[in-house]
Amino acid sequence: EVGHKSLLQSDALYQYILETSVYPREPEPMKELREVTAKHPWNLMTTSADEGQFLGLLLKLINAKNTMEIGVYTGYSLLSTALALPR
Repeated sequence: EVGHKSLLQSDALYQYILETSVYPREPEPMKELREVTAKHPWNLMTTSADEGQFLGLLLKLINAKNTMEIGVYTGYSLLSTALALPR
């Protein structure tokens, strides 16, 4: 995932954040989906792991009870959303 456009100017810093903060909190099904999607030729359309966690945080902050996702690539952001909603 390193090398994408980001607010961070350092790919090394971004990789450090992924490895120490983002990936350890990523549920196993999401990790598997991310890894499979990374091999797809159109993988640039996917939601990154840090974006998925940020989406989940926002949904929890606003106490969302339901959401609607329009347009799904492989379902990573949809899974992030589903896991953030109250059970």
